[in-house]
Amino acid sequence: MDDCFDFFLLEDLETLESIERRSVFIPEHRNNDLDELDEDDFRRRYRFYKGTIETLVELLRTKLDSATGRNHALTAAEKVLAAVRFFAFGNRQINVGDLHSISQPSTSRAITDVARALAELRPQYIDLPQTEDQRMQISQKFYREFGFPGVYGALDCSLIKILNPGGSLAETFRCRKGFFALNVQTVSDPDLSIRNIVVRWPGSTHDSTVFDHSYLRAHVETEVPSSYHLLGDSGYPLRSYLMTPFLNPVGAGQVRYNAAHARARNVIERQYGVWKKRFSCIDTPFRCSLETAQTVIVATAVLHNLALSLGDYEDEYSLPLQQDETMVNHSQEHGGIAKRNAIVANFFN
Repeated sequence: MDDCFDFFLLEDLETLESIERRSVFIPEHRNNDLDELDEDDFRRRYRFYKGTIETLVELLRTKLDSATGRNHALTAAEKVLAAVRFFAFGNRQINVGDLHSISQPSTSRAITDVARALAELRPQYIDLPQTEDQRMQISQKFYREFGFPGVYGALDCSLIKILNPGGSLAETFRCRKGFFALNVQTVSDPDLSIRNIVVRWPGSTHDSTVFDHSYLRAHVETEVPSSYHLLGDSGYPLRSYLMTPFLNPVGAGQVRYNAAHARARNVIERQYGVWKKRFSCIDTPFRCSLETAQTVIVATAVLHNLALSLGDYEDEYSLPLQQDETMVNHSQEHGGIAKRNAIVANFFN
């Protein structure tokens, strides 16, 4: 009889605990950090100025606001704050939910909704320079700041960790460093804006393969005037539209070319440093589906560019110029050799 009593008492306690948890996660009033925190406290907690997040809320409001207020449905601002907190610190969803008095399932849905809505803004915020004026502005800024002519953008890939995605192709996501990852390609301009992004390739894919199968390669090869070129490290092939360093420079001109090339290409390393510092979620393994991870990566790239456009900058990591010597690509096209030699002759001798 005592055991039976204890059983029903335990069941009653569990029921009460469940009701209590629901009362915590469905409050009559949730705090709004946009209203209640000062600028400094808000930036420490979200890594953005209030104005940036307020602009984001207005951009996404029609996509995020619930059609009904039943069951204390989350507002657009509440969804954005929860998602940005997750993007910024990469915490587990349950921790983010607790901070905002939201259940873990609701937090997960909010993050997914905001990420999808942001990713849909990709055409407006992540775009390659298309006009001659745009190309000229970027090229001139690269030349003024780094002394390298004709630069269309700096190119590189970065490994972003994920959990084992499972399935028959899972091992293709294991990178050369031994962990599961996506090999993400971006192009940076001198202001550290992301001008192009590719997020579909497994971690074992070589950087040059990602580039060769991208829209970017087709675009610069066929639509960008021959006076412009991307800058890539020695993991990429030398082509007329993709300048790489001399592996064994001979003479002062080639040495000066390599030095200017390294300074100019370093913008892509700085871009990755700023991006990963502001969004810790892409610098720690994603604990979600592969599709959701890809969506969040694009979403953070859009938010990175939106913040830069509003003058909301993040301090940079102090990163040295990165060069993976295990990925040297010795492929050189005749057009690339001729163009690189001409650049040395005209600008560095």
